[in-house]
Amino acid sequence: MSDINEYNVLGGFIGLDEFILLEIASDLIDLEDIQQLVCLNKKTFKLKDHIRFHKAIENKINIPISITVPEGDYIKKEDEFTYISTKDEFKTFPIDKQISHGIYRCEFKNNNNVNVFGVMKSGLVIPFGRGCGVQPYCKDNAYYNNQRKYITQNGKEIGVKQESKHGDTVAIEVNMTHPRTATFFVNGKQLPVFVSNLPESVQFFFFLYSKDESVTILSLKRLEAPTATNIPDAKEMKWE
Repeated sequence: MSDINEYNVLGGFIGLDEFILLEIASDLIDLEDIQQLVCLNKKTFKLKDHIRFHKAIENKINIPISITVPEGDYIKKEDEFTYISTKDEFKTFPIDKQISHGIYRCEFKNNNNVNVFGVMKSGLVIPFGRGCGVQPYCKDNAYYNNQRKYITQNGKEIGVKQESKHGDTVAIEVNMTHPRTATFFVNGKQLPVFVSNLPESVQFFFFLYSKDESVTILSLKRLEAPTATNIPDAKEMKWE
């Protein structure tokens, strides 16, 4: 935020109009900053009852989904984030949101035979026709392959017993607090493998290949606290 002296308002920050305070709340990145704003005094505490304040909070929790990829052998259903492969071709779909701090969770629905869900270093571009698991791309992503039942990064693999079937949900939770981790879930059940030492900024992604493979991105959310827990004997894969 700018130095409060820049506003040159009688009474400083507290002297700002209600609608300016609401605008500031909307522009704040962290939920923690919004909470601190509300708790300043009685005037700012009243902001919590304003519909624009609730909208600001909602926008910080439920992140708008967008995906920017070239045209190719796939279709996207109108008014929803469902993608269907129309021909055998390697296709990687990064979600645009770049995550450098906080805790985020992305949830997918495996409509039909989708195998790969992961995280990549922000800005990585994998052209259609190239796989995400080959060089030079595999060093900059990590993913869960539900068909082969492993989590992999840069050629390393750790097996998991959990397989994802048609209709199952797959979620990935990234926590950008040191040591920056990615944890995977199938139907809400946490897998006993996690990836640590993520790059400073990451994006979620999924991968389509075979004709008729289909996936829906159900949600992308900012969390106030992690849902991932410490599982006994969980295996750690360090991003290298």
